[in-house]
Amino acid sequence: MPPRPFVNDALWRCLCPGFPPNATAAHLARAAAPATQSFIPKRTSRPQPPCQTRTYSAAVAATQPTFSAQPHVIAPTYTPRFNTRPSPKDRTSLVHLPTHILYEDLRDAGAKGQFEEVMKIANVLIQDRGQRPDQAMYAAVLHSFADAQNGTAGKVRKVLEEMGFWSDEATLKSEGKDKVDLDVRGCENVLQALAVHPDYLLRAEVLEYMREKWYTLSDRAHCFVVAGLLRDRLFEQALEMLDDMCRKKVRVDDWVWSEAMWLLLEFGEVEEAFYVLGLKESVSEGTPGAAYGVKLSNALWGAMLDAAAQQQLHDAARIVWTTQVQPGYLKPPTGTCLQVLSLASRHGDIALATDVFRILTSRETLFTTHHYELLIATYLGASALNDALSVILIMVDANLKVDSGTCHPLFLYLRSAPPPPVQTVIDEHGAEKEEALSMPMHAFTLLQSFEAQGRKIPTALVNCCIQAAVALGSLPEALDIYKALHTVAASGPNTETFNILFRGCSQHARKDLAMYLANEMISLNLRPDRITYDRLITVCASSSDLNDAVNYFEEMRNAGLRPRRGTYEMLLNKLVDKDDERCVAVLRDYKEEAEMVSPVERRIRGKFVVPGEI
Repeated sequence: MPPRPFVNDALWRCLCPGFPPNATAAHLARAAAPATQSFIPKRTSRPQPPCQTRTYSAAVAATQPTFSAQPHVIAPTYTPRFNTRPSPKDRTSLVHLPTHILYEDLRDAGAKGQFEEVMKIANVLIQDRGQRPDQAMYAAVLHSFADAQNGTAGKVRKVLEEMGFWSDEATLKSEGKDKVDLDVRGCENVLQALAVHPDYLLRAEVLEYMREKWYTLSDRAHCFVVAGLLRDRLFEQALEMLDDMCRKKVRVDDWVWSEAMWLLLEFGEVEEAFYVLGLKESVSEGTPGAAYGVKLSNALWGAMLDAAAQQQLHDAARIVWTTQVQPGYLKPPTGTCLQVLSLASRHGDIALATDVFRILTSRETLFTTHHYELLIATYLGASALNDALSVILIMVDANLKVDSGTCHPLFLYLRSAPPPPVQTVIDEHGAEKEEALSMPMHAFTLLQSFEAQGRKIPTALVNCCIQAAVALGSLPEALDIYKALHTVAASGPNTETFNILFRGCSQHARKDLAMYLANEMISLNLRPDRITYDRLITVCASSSDLNDAVNYFEEMRNAGLRPRRGTYEMLLNKLVDKDDERCVAVLRDYKEEAEMVSPVERRIRGKFVVPGEI
């Protein structure tokens, strides 16, 4: 069907003064002509129709910067509720639009990353309006390459090469080409494209070109350079530039701060990420709804907290927790809460640990031994012995198992903590006297006060006090605690209690005390274990009572237990020193389990006849 006839009369020219007066249907059909391989189509040699004769000119529109790039102008934040863009049927064809409108649409399409639309408009400007490829057209093409899907650093290089960026004007004229200089807006568009598609060398060349031309980087251009350095993993240079921008009061967009922190966290640079957070805090001006003047997304705050807890950065994690979690802005997952609790236990931060328990309690978390052990370590790190013992007793009330592993942090604290201050007490005659207690005895005194309040004291807690006293070399104090154990722990002593005391007897060569404790153990019907026999052998061998040592060894082997390697070595050496032939039987038993035998075997072979199978 033939197209509808086009009437270009006086009325049409009055209503549409910007439309070419001698436009024809064939002229309009040229708008759909395909572009050449070059990014900007070339002008044809045929005569072009005259352009419009209104007072504004295309040259002014070509060199005018975009609205967002004008200094001292804030981009409008209003977004229309409804889409006011006309539908394809209602839109005016490009060939019907005035030249200055085409340039505006050209810049708008470039800012939106619509490369194909930019090429269509450039085609109309060059072929239908007689415009030569200029800075505005190339700037729009370069701007469109900032699109994450359509743009690449290679395309940017190709456009710059077409503009003659690396060529001198004389060379281009000899080839019949025109050089188009890159203006400030074009440079900024290149930096924006390279912020998405990083190319360190090309960025450096553009920055050097801007210095030679005395072009000044705008605030947006600074942000694009920082983003490009971050994408190139040049974190030190990016942080230096951010620091310099803050000192010079250059405005840094929020997306730059977020991108910097996300990338630093992604590559494990947690301390640098919090340094960037500090920079943002220093330049923020009381943003409404932001903690400490810093407003980030919940996802970024959560990532910051999780990374700080994993890297054991106490101050950083505490800042995020107190500013985001405590007010209720952030709801960290349970795994992050456990990491923060572990961090608090390492630094003795009671406030942080108790607040983590508050969050977990609000979620109806079922507390296990692991949770309580971290809280115990927190109190001990803050030298709050009374509170740590209270937590252990809470575990007992919750029917959780309390053993030597649970009390191990308490043992380490009692062994290394300084003794409590001297206390003034009243003796049985009513006279005041000063009493200096060791830390194990002080802990046992606290347990006695808890027992007086009706609390249930586990034997493992008393064993911990005895173990700390033995470790400090105070065997008499350990015996005093043992004698009073039944008044505190209703279950009485267990095998572990005697094993700890046997260790003290071994250290002080107190065989008589060890035999007394062994009889005490038998009277309580407590079954000895491997550690019990091993330490009894050690005590007897240390006291040169080899008969009892060998008897305990034989009793141990009959029970299906084996001594530790060090005990074997000690017993064999003692027997060899006394020229006791029983060392041969002990050596045979020692080698049955394919143990690596030490030089003591050579001593035995030198003194005794060893059967050939040994």
